[in-house]
Amino acid sequence: MDCGSRRHASGMRRWHFNKQKRSKPLSTMSEEAEVVDHLPALKASCMSHCPAQIKQYDACKQRIAKLGEGDCEAWYFDLLHCVDHCVAPLAFKKLK
Repeated sequence: MDCGSRRHASGMRRWHFNKQKRSKPLSTMSEEAEVVDHLPALKASCMSHCPAQIKQYDACKQRIAKLGEGDCEAWYFDLLHCVDHCVAPLAFKKLK
């Protein structure tokens, strides 16, 4: 099966371009349907699946506001991990 590559005398594959001219130009994005990003809506809907992580992150933010120093990076990443775990199976169902 030829997938656009040819073997050189050294045994290495050499890729070549298709030299045939196209009869019609390639379509552009303006001619196609508008691309919609479903990920923000999915992330928003999955936030309700992570109440413990949201509670811990909010508590951390309140502690930091009182102390005036530090960060809540670990709690934020825990929240993102939970949301991503919920979003992952749903995200690929929306793709064409």
